[in-house]
Amino acid sequence: MKQIFASIFMLCSALVLGQTKNVNGKIYDQHPAIDIVDQFTDAFVKGDTLTMQNLTTEDFRWWQMNEMRPQPRKLQNMINRSRYLSTNVIGFDIANRGAAYSDAMEFGKGKDKQIHVYTYQAMRGFDKNTGIELNIPRNSIFFMNEDASKIAGLGVSDSQLKWQKAYDAWSTRTNGTIYKDHQMIAKSRLLYAYIALGDLESMRGLYADNAVIRDVMSITDLKDTRNPDEEIEMLKDFYAEYEVVDVNEIGYPDLLEYEGANDVTIISWWEMTVRNKKSGNTSTGYHHSQITVNKEGLITSEDYYWNPGLLPK
Repeated sequence: MKQIFASIFMLCSALVLGQTKNVNGKIYDQHPAIDIVDQFTDAFVKGDTLTMQNLTTEDFRWWQMNEMRPQPRKLQNMINRSRYLSTNVIGFDIANRGAAYSDAMEFGKGKDKQIHVYTYQAMRGFDKNTGIELNIPRNSIFFMNEDASKIAGLGVSDSQLKWQKAYDAWSTRTNGTIYKDHQMIAKSRLLYAYIALGDLESMRGLYADNAVIRDVMSITDLKDTRNPDEEIEMLKDFYAEYEVVDVNEIGYPDLLEYEGANDVTIISWWEMTVRNKKSGNTSTGYHHSQITVNKEGLITSEDYYWNPGLLPK
């Protein structure tokens, strides 16, 4: 165990002692220690706690290396994790990332020889209780005992932020307030009033100059946005071919005021009847709109959903 603490210390600090080269060990991509590590990982994924115990030393300890002050944990702590993850995570797996593979590193000679196994993997699955996806890159260092027959220690480096998100999903927290009635909801209603009237000049006045607009149903990349002037030009082409006959609000808009935000988000649903000017045919379709409005009352972003395939021929 003293060797493990010494190895942890060596990983955290390095000293440059000159310009000469010195061979300090060997690296293997195939090694019996790698096989033991693979068996341990497979047992962890399956919840095979007996195999985990058989592959580790009695004084096994492990560290969460991304913590501010990593503290040694006992095997039972890892067994508890294995039991939860193996029974509660759908599609639970720990596998090499891309083309990565494990390395066994042999340091020192004789009685001072140490073997560490480095793995570069990802933990994946979906928690069936919360729906949270676990897709966490995971680099580990397994410290073998003196004859490399068992695992004496383990250092794991992964994303504490992603784990925290998984833990937070169990709690009940507010993230703001939803309003049924609010002065800013007028921005959503006026937007569709101007669409009904074909008043593009007044519609343009609702937007900030740097607003971003997305027609979500017609893009393949969320970065594909239009500015207000581009949106108005597109609508000019629309009104040249179509007439908006009627616009009806479905239910009522919701205004979301998120905690810590300087703006508000308004979600609304609309029924729109459109006539083809050339054929005289009409059709009715449905719109879903989500706009963000700043303190000045200007729309800074808009996402709308509608099916252009429903336009009358």
